[in-house]
Amino acid sequence: MRIAAIEITARGVVQGVGFRPFVHRLASRCGLAGWVENTPGSVVIHIEGDAAALSRFRALFGSEIPPAARVTRLSVRKAASTGVPGFTIRASRRDGIALSTIPPDIATCPECAGELSDPSDRRHRYPFTNCTNCGPRFTIVTSLPYDRERTSMASFPMCAACRKEYGDPDDRRFHAEPNACPACGPRLYVRDGDGAPVETDDPIGTAAAAILGGAIVAVRGLGGFQLAVDATNDGAVRALRTRKRREEKPFAVMFRDVASVRSAVYLAAADESILRSPRAPVLLAPARARSPLAPSVSSGLPTAGVLLPYTPMHRMLLDRVDRPLVMTSGNATDEPIAIGNDEAISRLRGIADLFLLHDREVVQRSDDSVVRRVGRGIYPVRRARGFVPAPVTLLRSFPDVVGLGGELKNTFCFVKGDAAYLSQHIGDLEQAPVHDFYEETYRFFLRFLGARPRAACHDLHPAYFTTAFAERAGADRLFALQHHKAHIYSALAETGFSGKAVGVAFDGTGYGEDGAIWGGEFFAIDGIEVRRAGHLAYFPLPGGDAAVREPWRTALSLLRATLGAAEAESAARELFPGIPGTSVRRVLEALEKKINVIPTSSAGRLFDAVSAICGLCVRSSYEGQAPMLLEGVAARAVAGTYPFTLAEEGGQLTIDWSELLRGTVADARGRLPAKVISRRFHDTLAAATVAAAARLAESAGARHVVLSGGVFQNVTLLSRVLSGLRKRKLTPLIHRQVPANDGGISLGQAYYAAAQVAGG
Repeated sequence: MRIAAIEITARGVVQGVGFRPFVHRLASRCGLAGWVENTPGSVVIHIEGDAAALSRFRALFGSEIPPAARVTRLSVRKAASTGVPGFTIRASRRDGIALSTIPPDIATCPECAGELSDPSDRRHRYPFTNCTNCGPRFTIVTSLPYDRERTSMASFPMCAACRKEYGDPDDRRFHAEPNACPACGPRLYVRDGDGAPVETDDPIGTAAAAILGGAIVAVRGLGGFQLAVDATNDGAVRALRTRKRREEKPFAVMFRDVASVRSAVYLAAADESILRSPRAPVLLAPARARSPLAPSVSSGLPTAGVLLPYTPMHRMLLDRVDRPLVMTSGNATDEPIAIGNDEAISRLRGIADLFLLHDREVVQRSDDSVVRRVGRGIYPVRRARGFVPAPVTLLRSFPDVVGLGGELKNTFCFVKGDAAYLSQHIGDLEQAPVHDFYEETYRFFLRFLGARPRAACHDLHPAYFTTAFAERAGADRLFALQHHKAHIYSALAETGFSGKAVGVAFDGTGYGEDGAIWGGEFFAIDGIEVRRAGHLAYFPLPGGDAAVREPWRTALSLLRATLGAAEAESAARELFPGIPGTSVRRVLEALEKKINVIPTSSAGRLFDAVSAICGLCVRSSYEGQAPMLLEGVAARAVAGTYPFTLAEEGGQLTIDWSELLRGTVADARGRLPAKVISRRFHDTLAAATVAAAARLAESAGARHVVLSGGVFQNVTLLSRVLSGLRKRKLTPLIHRQVPANDGGISLGQAYYAAAQVAGG
């Protein structure tokens, strides 16, 4: 027998997910000796024995890793045989402990779900069942290293049976820090809408009965509170909208199983895989015409946000109500999610009729993650529970730096070595409570990573909260980076691309280097250099934020620029009958006198304008509503395109939108259906984008096109751009790990700062 030895180092989400017990079981099965141990950010495996057994181990290793593990890098090297007897799990190394040793929260695994429904099992109907393959992780950690005494499970000493499981390498609960059972773990209880105790020996049954009666129930979940109502009861959903102050923005809906999800939306096999994954995100999927969901759930959108229960408590609640539930963040709109019981009773009084509580503290606030599917893969929209704090792995190591994010959909990002750690979704930084959430989470990451930032990077906008916060971020140097360049750097960091490419960044708003509002941008990329090379032709944006809330204002500006003031006023009377003539004339006068008017190249505002012209969204109640409604009605059949022109202006390639808009207005005034206008608009903008990118690529000798920015979360536009680029033999690069919207720009800021500090 020929003895050989190798050392394997695995990086990624490989700690706290049952990785070491898996290695122990596999090595023992193959008759190999050695050891496995956790080190900061990785798992190191030393195995030795018969060469054929080593080959078998390596063949089985990739196909049998735990479902919640995610190996991003794997290195194998020859090692010296030590003659060690048997295979052991060594104690974790504590030097240089990093945030990477904490995995994300993991959805209930099939084994624990089976125990939950098994009357003979001691965890039958126990709402906090978990193991090394599932359960809370990031949201319960108080300090490092990640051991039970440094989590909110510290106040629940394990009983003898749980302790035995915890110490057995062959048990799937080996070193499962949240391990618990009905004898020793957390418990549920119920309070009424005023916080008074409700006597019941069946808390979940009490909550289910309230929901079936039309009540709003605040449920303490993994990352904080959620508000639950019967998603088939339109009156209950509308009551939730009124109390939560969320007029029309769609709600996510939790279903009991995939079969019930299929009653509401269309699912491909890849969609099912996303829903069933350990991350268990909210998936945006096409809604069925005969969906059982109440009309108020999605408020006219043709998609629905669906998810499966990801904790035992959610499973039990869904089983009892036996119908889909709206499951939305436990807060008033624009506030951080509530996490503490007393905090929730105080902040959600008047919203919730009942509180389903438990006594395990939530340490880190974390909303549900939201994704779409593009091709067969995930396309993130909001990155939080299930994804954070798993890092984005970079292609090289960098000094410690931090990107502070933007004003909307905020996250921040620390780069440490070759890993980029994005925070969970913080939200829109327009309210003081969100500022507090940002700062407390920032200090948490700073401490847990042991980071000493050599630099911090913030947005170019002087009035953003993060721009002011940069001075107290604890960094040696500060960099300011233009918003859309940050989008491009984010995609470069994620994809690892280095070379010549064209970057396209489309979104709603970003402070430009020339003082204008950018948002329809093309860039020439050469290695780490990103230079503006083109944009949508500028148009006047009247009233700043008022134009965002009232898309008719932007539409009127484009009408005036295309048709002239007199014809624009006439068209406005026809297209926006609900807008008073005095308001129209006031905006036209402001445009004429250039009062509170700023030039913009925003693709997002162009979508707003066309949505208003089609009569879909004249006034908006939430960010992105107008473009979402416009995408939602786009016809499936090919409808033709409007003309467009590419021009050179001041050394920049520009897309002239005037002919496109003239065609849109003519069709709308001719009473052409909105679905046809929308399809023509999407196809035209996609064709113009591809044409501009192709021209810039040819002049630069590039074959790749990087796509980023919130407008590219419009899958109708994205899919047509991807198809058009491929037809021209250009390779598109898109986001797969962080959102294309502003939730991803902190990665781009950090990557830029890291490159500057490291000398490019």
